[in-house]
Amino acid sequence: MHKQIMLVASRLCVLSAALFVLGSIGSHVQAQVNLYEQTLRVASFGGDYTRSQMLAHVRPWEAQTGKMVDMVTYGGGVNEIREQVNSANVRWDVVDMEYSDLIEACNEGLLEAADESILTTGSDGTPASEDIPQEYFHDCGYPSVVWSTVYAYNKAAFPDTAPSTIADFFNYEQFPGKRGLRRDPRGLLEWALIAEGVAPNDVYSVLSTPQGVQLAFDRATILKPHIEWWTSGGQPVEMLVNGTVTMASAWNGRLYRPIVENGQPLEIVWDGQLWEVEYWAIPKGSPRIPNAKDFIRFASQTQNLANVTKHISYGPVRKSAAPLVDEQVKPYLPTSNMEGSLRVDSAWWAQNMQHLRASFEEWLEPKVSDIERNVRF
Repeated sequence: MHKQIMLVASRLCVLSAALFVLGSIGSHVQAQVNLYEQTLRVASFGGDYTRSQMLAHVRPWEAQTGKMVDMVTYGGGVNEIREQVNSANVRWDVVDMEYSDLIEACNEGLLEAADESILTTGSDGTPASEDIPQEYFHDCGYPSVVWSTVYAYNKAAFPDTAPSTIADFFNYEQFPGKRGLRRDPRGLLEWALIAEGVAPNDVYSVLSTPQGVQLAFDRATILKPHIEWWTSGGQPVEMLVNGTVTMASAWNGRLYRPIVENGQPLEIVWDGQLWEVEYWAIPKGSPRIPNAKDFIRFASQTQNLANVTKHISYGPVRKSAAPLVDEQVKPYLPTSNMEGSLRVDSAWWAQNMQHLRASFEEWLEPKVSDIERNVRF
């Protein structure tokens, strides 16, 4: 009898230990699941732009929800999203995207469909469908800010006559010095045609012809020996400040803090600014779609869009946000400088990027005439 009692007790101990272990494993798994659900990974472009998103959106959303955001820097494009989706290894939940990239990714089925119902009414009671211009909406993205490509110059380089037009950017004889340009056909080709005298409204119809493309590359060739290419948003300001270039194309928001807060001797030229709408998007198969939508809902609210302008000079897409922007910031917003501007036709670029990228890379290759001009016998 005593042996039976001891056997039963032993088995109970083993069973209790097993239950304890299983319970511990279950708690650990549950903790892991909860931790996983409490995070969000957002991809953006880094620098002052990401800083503005951190201060206006990320930190306040974390404080409100108790969840954590991991910000990832990427250089734009579709390749990384395509790789994640096609390998069923989606690591990004929200991506900040240029419109042409958004269109390309959407057409390939790489993005979740946009759910406009998550967009709240404006702070003045205006429905989101009226507060945000209809032409900004897209099947796969949520509009966030208006930004532009402009060019700036170092005032010390031109103490007498300063450049003021796109044509001046291409006028090396009157305005000498290196030019900083993004290593991309976007922007270069539009500006080259405007410098050639093509009206901004006619740029894409001209570029839709072989003759128009050739005209743009011919105009750009004048500057080719004097170009310093940049690939990340912080480089233009660095090149302007250290004297590597006298003029440089740049995303307008990257110029705001150096000029206004740091007192750098730089001046923005708004003539021919190329403005675009930026978007939030959710990669197809994101494991945290509810978190992603809630973050986008929060970031798209009137006050939070206005808060972005406290840190970078990008215009909020909501009309209700305009009155909330500081008067000192408004002159630096793309939306305050629309005269003589051109909205980038992102749908056109999505359709034509592949062959124009190839033409651009071919144009970059040194020609025999370029080599002969630089060789001294």
